[in-house]
Amino acid sequence: MAKILRLSDRIKLTIDEVVFTIAPLNHFQKITLAGCVSSDGGNDRLDLPKAQALYVKYAVKDVDGLEGYEGEKYELEFDNDELTDNCVSELLSLGQRNKLTTVAWQILNGISEKLIDPTTDEELEGVELEVVSKGK
Repeated sequence: MAKILRLSDRIKLTIDEVVFTIAPLNHFQKITLAGCVSSDGGNDRLDLPKAQALYVKYAVKDVDGLEGYEGEKYELEFDNDELTDNCVSELLSLGQRNKLTTVAWQILNGISEKLIDPTTDEELEGVELEVVSKGK
């Protein structure tokens, strides 16, 4: 039987020692992401950095395992249930950025059993997923 993620579900994404809690994107957010593709002489071009930033902005709802420069717990900042631009920039400066954005693309339309590094075609090391269903 096919499985579907509810918008209220949360996905615990552990990358190394950092746990990101992400939410499935709604249809309108996916449309916005699709706007990151432009046509240039008949060839589609993806503005990957913009798409990655938008995905993080929309999907990341919590993070655990990060601290600020002075040792304080890192807290996400939100504006209307979306991360602020400053917060997105900070998260995209992490060493876990590549794994975060790689996994994000792979689960955009559903959870797959294996998470693959597109550059090596091998399973991503140090990455775990857990779906936490909130029901209706």
